[in-house]
Amino acid sequence: MSETTWKATACILCSENCGLEVRTEGRRITAVRGDDAHHSEGYLCQKAARLDHYQSHAERLDTPLRRRPDGGFERIGWDQALREIAARLRAIRAEHGGHAIAYYGGGGQGNHLGGVYGSALRAHLGTPYVYSALAQEKTGDFWVNGELFGKQTCHVTPDVEHADFVIFLGTNPWQSHGFPRARKVLKAIAADPARTMVVIDPRVTETAKLADVHLRPRPGTDAFLLAAMLGVIAREGAEDRAFLDAHTTGAAEVLAVLADVDVAAYAARAGVPLADVERVARGLAAAERAVVRADLGIQQSYHSTLNSYLEKLAFLLTGHFGRRGTHNLHTFLLPLIGHSPSPEEDPTVPLTRVTGMRPIAKLYPPNVAPLEIDTDHPERVRAMIVDSANPLVSGADTRAYERAFARLELAVTIDVAPSETAARSHYVLPASSQFEKGEATFFNLGFPENRFHFRRPIFAPLPGTLPEPEIYRRLLVALGALPERFPLLEAAARAHRKAPRARLFPLALAAALKARPSWAPLAPVVLYATLGRALPPGTASAAVLWGAAQAYAQRHADAVRRAGVADTGAGLGEALFEAILEGEHGIALSEHEERDAFSLVRTPDRRVRLAIPSLLDELRALAHEPDVRDPAYPLSLMAGERRTYNANTIYRDPAWRRSDPHGAARVHPADAARLGLAEGDRVAVESPGGAVEAVVTLDDGILEGVVSLPHGYGMDHAGARTGPRINELTQSAHCDPLTKTPYHKTVPIRLGPTRSPLER
Repeated sequence: MSETTWKATACILCSENCGLEVRTEGRRITAVRGDDAHHSEGYLCQKAARLDHYQSHAERLDTPLRRRPDGGFERIGWDQALREIAARLRAIRAEHGGHAIAYYGGGGQGNHLGGVYGSALRAHLGTPYVYSALAQEKTGDFWVNGELFGKQTCHVTPDVEHADFVIFLGTNPWQSHGFPRARKVLKAIAADPARTMVVIDPRVTETAKLADVHLRPRPGTDAFLLAAMLGVIAREGAEDRAFLDAHTTGAAEVLAVLADVDVAAYAARAGVPLADVERVARGLAAAERAVVRADLGIQQSYHSTLNSYLEKLAFLLTGHFGRRGTHNLHTFLLPLIGHSPSPEEDPTVPLTRVTGMRPIAKLYPPNVAPLEIDTDHPERVRAMIVDSANPLVSGADTRAYERAFARLELAVTIDVAPSETAARSHYVLPASSQFEKGEATFFNLGFPENRFHFRRPIFAPLPGTLPEPEIYRRLLVALGALPERFPLLEAAARAHRKAPRARLFPLALAAALKARPSWAPLAPVVLYATLGRALPPGTASAAVLWGAAQAYAQRHADAVRRAGVADTGAGLGEALFEAILEGEHGIALSEHEERDAFSLVRTPDRRVRLAIPSLLDELRALAHEPDVRDPAYPLSLMAGERRTYNANTIYRDPAWRRSDPHGAARVHPADAARLGLAEGDRVAVESPGGAVEAVVTLDDGILEGVVSLPHGYGMDHAGARTGPRINELTQSAHCDPLTKTPYHKTVPIRLGPTRSPLER
């Protein structure tokens, strides 16, 4: 009889990674419940309830695959696959240089440790090019953070739970979450007459139905609406002068530009009543504790980088920063991103060779990746390694990606199951699932308390699969970058685990890296191959956390001790690492004090630099921006709506969904009547870039002239495709000029009769 038990783990479907307990039978997840001992306090949404659709995917990969000349795949062994991949990588690097190789992904929502080990492979190959979902969605936000706070690694987190006045801007946290225990917190705010919830969204979302105030701007007009709100604050002198004098520079310049905003005209341009704009602006300024929680609704819309700037000015000019119930920066155990200096700071930062794109946060935008490949430029990208990602579905402009992948000399996909990207790769390497290896998320974004959860595996790896750290280790060995074993370091690691205060392993590691400098950039994999072998079974991937714990404890010693980790000197890092390893339900990494908030600002004087000249110029230019619409595509598509049953591309089996099986197009009844459409009709959604077929659902909660489609559909499963693949509608060129963030929320479309097959 198979063993039946409950095991602690975490959800992998959004950035919150709520704690779970799962009941297992054999290799199956049979039941899921919230983990009361986790910092998520037992919170659970419906999306996690059927995680076995991921773990027990009917098409799980269990051996490496090599594409045949006829386009099909054949099964090969691990040694052969890695040997052939290494040979092709060496040849491409030797002939064209490391810039001819790119890397896409590096982890899903809860699958981040593999990306750290992948950095060692990138270092050996000499490629700076990292493309990821973060770079498609958030680099405008990161760039603005860098300008304001001194480094792009300065990330702002809003304390929604303790705020009196909350603005949800381009986000529907009922479905997308984005902060701990989102639905519980939303209900608490809505039920408290002393608190105010404002939602800014064109659609009547689940969150909007709870709001005290709902502003419904026309898609693409967020910059006008935000400028109007800030214009009210500037004209009425409602800014927090004491805060600005104590903690910022450039306020006078910013307020002068905002005072010139034609508030009434901008409100009209956004389609929002002036009285509502004034009410929200005054409420934000008057609140004791307020936050503005923004997401992709403004970050993938026209003026996306400017939108992120104006969003931050809204809480900075009103002094809602550096206190409980407002906005704060936070620490990272392992950061998701880095800092890319400006050309003035460092002119040697590598640009992409074809499009000349600069990195932001050490990431390059996926929108330029096809252009870097599909060209006759002599320095084009010729090889790509894709790890836990599916850019042919999730990247803007699917057809551009299809053409680009056809030009690659080598494409390698690392994943748990076949994907559209894998189908166009030369090799597919099967990874163990997130529940078959030690894993963690780097979305630990809390302040004053910051937490971390290293999840132990709840299953043995599926035979034939390998965890990503082991894949990268073996590939580096095949490339000749590292030896198969490290006898001396392995012995030192075993001794260190028995007597960490003797510091045998740190000393041996330092000596080894000094003697062999080429190993230093590969340190994550060296740690995995040495210390990892001395760790408890199933936890080798935590080896890189040992180094992170040492550095974190050194930087934030007092905060680590406040969190309950007791030791001194170098022993504090060791104690923190042990707490991480043993923390079945996650641990508190650190407990900062409120006075620490401004110590995390990275400008030389610890002041926030409010004036960003290029964005102030863009703000001024709004006054002269024409309202131009294409009569051939009179509707505006909000692509990528988050709904009850869509998550990310790890869910491929449509049986997971209990509602909205087709990923229906939301259409206002008046638009449907004008076009002769009824509930359940099939319709062609056409953009300048392509067409998809969708099922119509009538929704009077969406603005006239606007259509919405969800993400996470359009994937192939069991020989069939379910729902619209929205990136067959989007185009790479339809994007922010600075960051290349795609304008997914403002895609010009029309609805027409279906064709069989759809015109492409």
